[in-house]
Amino acid sequence: VCPEGKHVIHVYSSGGEPYEPWEKLTPGSEEYEEYKKERVEVLFRAVEKAIPDIRDRLEFSIIGSPLAHEAFLRRDRGTYGMAWAAGSSAPQAGLLGKVLPFPFPNLKTPVDGLLRCGDSCFPGIGTPSAAASGAIAANTMTHVDNHLQLLKEASQRDPLYKFLDPGFMGQVYKPLVQGFTPSSELRTERFEKGAGAAPVDYTAKNAERDAAAAN
Repeated sequence: VCPEGKHVIHVYSSGGEPYEPWEKLTPGSEEYEEYKKERVEVLFRAVEKAIPDIRDRLEFSIIGSPLAHEAFLRRDRGTYGMAWAAGSSAPQAGLLGKVLPFPFPNLKTPVDGLLRCGDSCFPGIGTPSAAASGAIAANTMTHVDNHLQLLKEASQRDPLYKFLDPGFMGQVYKPLVQGFTPSSELRTERFEKGAGAAPVDYTAKNAERDAAAAN
């Protein structure tokens, strides 16, 4: 997302930013821009502990706010994820509701075959957690073999993506989940009692499609 030799730094605070001071401001106004600069100071001071001259080296920056999240991300009061009181369970929490004190909803919905993923689902808020929910959704829709194969192919495209290779851990992970992938309601009758649906070699299928198109 940036030129070679440059870096992107994404810095954010805890979820305790009060909304009330923001809702009195008008996005784009001078007061709004000044308040953003005031509130971002704590983040700059935190980054400066690791990169003292960060402000001098900065080429581009953009400051988000609860109002920006509300406008562009459609988040209620600019929040991230969902909050559930301790001791209560979110709707559609499934078995997690019996194990965790405040579980997020799982990826299932009342509509068969319709899944969800993101920071409002298990495992929760944050980039790694949201990405993990996407991986769970992928495994729910297709056999885990397809997911691992995709990661392996991506890891071979460029040395930069070598870390994506599932390797040995992928082989450890596969037997733990393959009996549940894809989800039972998405399986064909042929594989209902098997270890998930049969994996599909999409690389070979795509090669066949491209060869047919070339002819």
